This record gives sequence, C-alpha cells and structure tokens, in this order.
Amino acid sequence: MTRVTGSRAFQYYAFISYSHQDKAWADWLHKTLETYAVPKRLVGQRTTAGLIPRRLTPIFRDRDELASAHDLGRNVNEALAQSANLIVICSPRSAASPWVQEEVLAYKRLGRAERIFCLIVDGEPNASELPGREAEECFVPALRFELDADGQPTAKRAEPIAADARAGKDGKSNAKLKLIAGMLEVGFDALKQRELRRRARRMTAV
Repeated sequence: MTRVTGSRAFQYYAFISYSHQDKAWADWLHKTLETYAVPKRLVGQRTTAGLIPRRLTPIFRDRDELASAHDLGRNVNEALAQSANLIVICSPRSAASPWVQEEVLAYKRLGRAERIFCLIVDGEPNASELPGREAEECFVPALRFELDADGQPTAKRAEPIAADARAGKDGKSNAKLKLIAGMLEVGFDALKQRELRRRARRMTAV
C-alpha cells in the first residue's frame, strides 16, 4: 500500500531505527503503531504531513525485513527513501550503534530532518555533555547536530523531536500518542481525549 504524505507517495509510513539490544522496544513499537486506529473524525483531513490515514501501516524494520538481503546498504537506503517518517528508538545502546548513526545521517541527507521522531527508552538526552555521565547518552551524534549543505555533520546543535517513554516521564502510553500526534501533525490532546473516553467505556463495561 502506498501512503501519500505531503506532495509525494511513500511505500512505508515509518522506518524504525534501533539497536538490536532494544529489540523488545522495537517489537512493542511496531505492533502498537500498526494496530493503532486513527480517530475517525481525523481520517481524511489534510495537514502539512499529508492526508491523515486510517492506519499507520506499513512500518519498516530493517532487522526483520533485510535479514536475508545481500546488499544491506543499498536496501536500507531504498527503504529510508520510501519512508514518510523515521522513528529512532533512543538509548545508550542505540547511541553507540553505527547502524543507527548511518540511518539517521542518510535520512537527514534526503532533506527530511523534520520528519525524524525520537522515542527515548533509556539513558539521558545530551548526557555526553555532562562530565561523568557520558555513558548515559541516548542520542546518536547525527540526532544532536545539524548537517551542512554537503550533508556533513556540523557543530550546530539540533533539537530532536522526542517522546519519552521512561518511567516518571511521558510513560509508554503517552509517548506512543506523542509520536503518533507528531507524525500526523495533530494535537496530542486530540488523541489523548479519545484514549480517555475509550478507557472510561471499558471501565463502565467492567
């Protein structure tokens, strides 16, 4: 199925970039996005991200879909180019992953930095700048710095769009909704209120 976003069509709604050590998070995110039903009153509305779809499918996961590919680099780049959004699962493991670094760089070089969304699951954003806490960094350098006209990293700080699934922060449920709201370019409250109404109906039924 082809998704129309902005002025062009994409094969995938999103590409999930992650460290294999965070596979459990990738499994959860993949399932929760592909099974999410967009509120009916929003479906078909046009935002700067394009027409709002009924479902956020398909979602691309490189570790699953390219396991038997012979040319990983080419196939990853093709999938990135065909993805309307890039979601990066951020943790100290992914911050040290050359795969994640290269995927973020490749997506930014497509001119789509504004369609990169982060899901923080562990560690601390920008901890590499805190003495003694460098190992807690959860953002790869490609997320933390902007690129120049030649697609090379600069010293200019970037401000990644992030939802925080850590305990005491957004939590998993709100982080999921923040990611979805960002990709759809709708207000978080528009999705949160629907979730609260559904929860209230379930409690009433019980």
